[in-house]
Amino acid sequence: MNTTQYACNYAMLRFLPYPETGEFVNVGVLVTCLQPCLLQFVGERKMPARAKALFPKQNELVFETAIEALRLEMERLKSGALDPKAVQLAFKESVRIRESVFRFGEVRTILTPNPQTVAEELFARYVRMEAPALHDALSAAV
Repeated sequence: MNTTQYACNYAMLRFLPYPETGEFVNVGVLVTCLQPCLLQFVGERKMPARAKALFPKQNELVFETAIEALRLEMERLKSGALDPKAVQLAFKESVRIRESVFRFGEVRTILTPNPQTVAEELFARYVRMEAPALHDALSAAV
């Protein structure tokens, strides 16, 4: 049985309040796929316990305000990205290195039979650290 596989790019959103130490906690994921054309962002709404434990001096309200601003920016980009070229441009602009406590990690590629659910699945696996729903798909990652 051959299932069609779609190539999607993704980058994990990292909470990195002290860039000089290199320590971070994954707090979101941005996924793009050109065929079918999509741009999806899934992120934490509150500071996760792992982030609180690793960075106890960080203000939770500041985290929540900043992540909400980022979420709104991702929604704005998504609403304007209606064709593959615009989606690709929005993704590249979003993941570029910035001076911020939130930074996207390296861009990775995954093959998936269902691009519409891959953002939620990656979020569950790499942010929430839940059982790997993507075990088979992740082993096929390019």
